[in-house]
Parts: sequence; C-alpha cells; structure tokens
Amino acid sequence: MSHSHYFSSQTALLAPEKTRDLPLISHEIGEIALQFFTARAVFSKSGFDAGSDLLLKTFFARQSHATEPIPNIGDLGCGYGAIGAFCAAQFPTSRVFSADINARAAQLCALNYAKNNLQNGFAWCGDGFSAVPDAFFGAILFNPPVRAGNATIAKLFGHCERTLRENGQLWVVLRTAQGAKSWAKKLEAQFGSCQTLQISAGYRVLLVSKR
Repeated sequence: MSHSHYFSSQTALLAPEKTRDLPLISHEIGEIALQFFTARAVFSKSGFDAGSDLLLKTFFARQSHATEPIPNIGDLGCGYGAIGAFCAAQFPTSRVFSADINARAAQLCALNYAKNNLQNGFAWCGDGFSAVPDAFFGAILFNPPVRAGNATIAKLFGHCERTLRENGQLWVVLRTAQGAKSWAKKLEAQFGSCQTLQISAGYRVLLVSKR
C-alpha cells in the first residue's frame, strides 16, 4: 500500500459532522494520559507509534534535569498531534507549535489539542516550518517521514536548522533499518554534533544541539 498520501497537501479535510464519530485511541506516558482522534490517510492511525513513544520518553527524561523551561517547542510533521500533545501536557508553560503538510493531519492535531484541553498547543497546515521565523524554537521534535524520501527529509532538517535558536535542540527518532546511522552522520556534518541517546526495539533517538 502506498503511504504517499501522508505527505500530500491534497488530503481532504474532514467535514464537521464527520469529526464527531472519529475513532479514538488512548496512550499514557508517565502520569499523563491522553486521547487522540484519528482517521484514514494519517500516520499511525491505528495506534500510538512506538518511535514517537521512545522519542518522548527520552526527551522528557532529559528535560527533568533542565533548570529553565523551553518557551517554544516545535512538532514537525505532527500527524494527528501525538508528540505535540504530550509536550503541551508535560510542559504547560511552554508553547507547542505543530505543523504538517497533510491538511487532515493538521485538522486532527488541532482537534486533539482541544480534546485534551491543551490551550498551549497550536496546529497549522504548511510546508514544514517554512512559515516560522528564524531562531524561534528552543527544541524541535521530529519523527521523519521516511517514505517521503531523503530529499524531503533533508529539506525539513534545513527548516530545523533555520528555526532553532542558538543552543536549541533537535530531537529525532529513526529506525536503524531505515538509515538512522547514516542520518546521524549527515546531521553531525550539518550541525557540528549529533549524539545517539537511546537505542531500543530497532529505533534510535538522536540529539543535535545548534551551535
């Protein structure tokens, strides 16, 4: 089955009357339990993605030692908003900005922020972070759309480099079998550093700090 519709801006929006009967999935990380509307033509519609779960747990564990809150957090390629919603719940004093080129995904993300009463979360449909000012984010979390191709992923990493502030952090999760080691080398060349923080169940969590 083709997954290209995940990365298409032509995916139709759901009619308002359709959103009332969408399937719901639930997920917990630590003491946070959230619910998510899902639908066809969005990533991981049948359950919470294991890579996103590992990314969030690793990110939260590292942030537990932080001395200052992150004012702006980016959720790139947000899908139905799984990563952004957990970040908004975990860091209520931070603003979380979620973007996806898939209009239905962005619509669902906005619905899920509202469903979980997360007023510090914001979602829009757009080409990555092309609409975001330079040096805006303190942290970006990214589960790259591998099936969209390397050129698309490289372009989105460019968006991350531009929109991260100095000493901002880019958190990435990738399957080892889908090029995580290769991307780690590319990110190190692009940013000057890239750490592999976690390896589990075929996934790697990478951390890049912008100098």
